[in-house]
Amino acid sequence: MKKRILYNPKLTALARDLRNNSTLSEVILWQELKTGKMIGYDFHRQKPIDEFIVDFFCYDLMLAIEIDGSSHDTKIEYDKFRQKKLESLGIKFLRFDDLDVKQKIGWVLEEIQVWIESNTRKDTPPIPPSRGESAYGEDLVKLDSLELLEHTESNLPSYERPPFKGGKGGVERNTTFIKSIASQLGFSFCGIAKAEFLEEEAPRLEEWLKRGYQGKMSYLENHFDKRLDPRLLVPGAKSVISLIYNYFPEKDLAEQNPNSFKIAKYAYGEDYHFVIKEKLKTFLALIQEEVGEVQGRAFVDSAPVHERAWAKKSGLGWIGKNSLLLNREMGSFFFLAELIIDLELEYDGPAKDYCGTCTACMDACPTDAIPAPYVVDGSKCISYFTIELKDEIPTEVKGKFARKGSFGENWIFGCDICQDVCPWNRFSKPHQEKKFLPHPELEKMTKSDWREITEDVFKKLFGKSAVQRTKLEGLKRNIKFVE
Repeated sequence: MKKRILYNPKLTALARDLRNNSTLSEVILWQELKTGKMIGYDFHRQKPIDEFIVDFFCYDLMLAIEIDGSSHDTKIEYDKFRQKKLESLGIKFLRFDDLDVKQKIGWVLEEIQVWIESNTRKDTPPIPPSRGESAYGEDLVKLDSLELLEHTESNLPSYERPPFKGGKGGVERNTTFIKSIASQLGFSFCGIAKAEFLEEEAPRLEEWLKRGYQGKMSYLENHFDKRLDPRLLVPGAKSVISLIYNYFPEKDLAEQNPNSFKIAKYAYGEDYHFVIKEKLKTFLALIQEEVGEVQGRAFVDSAPVHERAWAKKSGLGWIGKNSLLLNREMGSFFFLAELIIDLELEYDGPAKDYCGTCTACMDACPTDAIPAPYVVDGSKCISYFTIELKDEIPTEVKGKFARKGSFGENWIFGCDICQDVCPWNRFSKPHQEKKFLPHPELEKMTKSDWREITEDVFKKLFGKSAVQRTKLEGLKRNIKFVE
């Protein structure tokens, strides 16, 4: 039996709950760890010890392993402090920077083995779990602490495997599995469409670009073919999995603090690109673990993917007159993400358009950025002016960064006006993602605080936020413009 240095039931319970929540690299390492070298638990994106994050934890050896620490926190001093704190609790902290697990797995296991051998009784080596057996190993259940009895396999939560339909690997069965995992990873909706050329979107996109609606966002002119055909992004692609991830906040900071400037709701917390991308890595890894060799790529608004078209095609909603995807059950305050894979699945059909005769979004836009239903002139959008435009903001839109008929509603990063007035957003419900919660001090920011914002305050409030895109200089430019 392995030597127990310290037993922390709170940590163990958390590890039990999260053991299947692994990114792709961690799944690879997990497979190695299951040989019996140690027992691994994924703490990824959680706060088990004084807000510290580790990727793997072996409670009976109290060994914490961090994989690619830069993805969590790039501050070296923070990592030194974390290591000191963990080791004061009797936890050995091993960190592997910029780790390519596939290439360096031997070295990783060697480092782990050194610690295990120095903390394991030589006369009773650990018994590796057999295939199909709990990855925790039977020896963990037999430890002398009665508290461990609750951690038997029957009580261990895991991703539910849907019943077999048509045999393992069947199209119907794989589709059911994927939609089940999407829900368990926190995605509100999952739709699937056949990977093919977007024939209807091609002329629309071409006309939109010809009209110059992209403004100075020249990157939108690039990779025209790839935006319309996912098979050029993933060779052999057969399916586009579209996903919705809610970001609607429980509190509207502007309503909570009227004496302040406004930023778009999606930017309240951590940058969605990173938060959702990690979930997609987990998603793809679980598909590969369940189905076998599946090739694919994950996308979160950061590559030439016509995401709203795919979301519409897969039945997640319809394109509203403000050009955003609308969903009957939750409006439009959500992020879209995609997995493009070479696995054939069952495909969903498109949703019906429920905008009707409503023109609330068009009527409320102060810069007239919606010249016609379903068409947005990106070069006139407040989000474009406050984020994408790197030059000085045109004087002709001075005084127009507020909803028509309102006073003091000045946007300094992004804009939610067309969403705030949309009747379908009355169905929006608060998200459950802790990483999207605003910094407590952000809720208290007054206009005076915004005017005097320093580099240190900016980093504190927006260190991991999408607001980083505009940088402090850009934010100050926006504040000065709306004054």
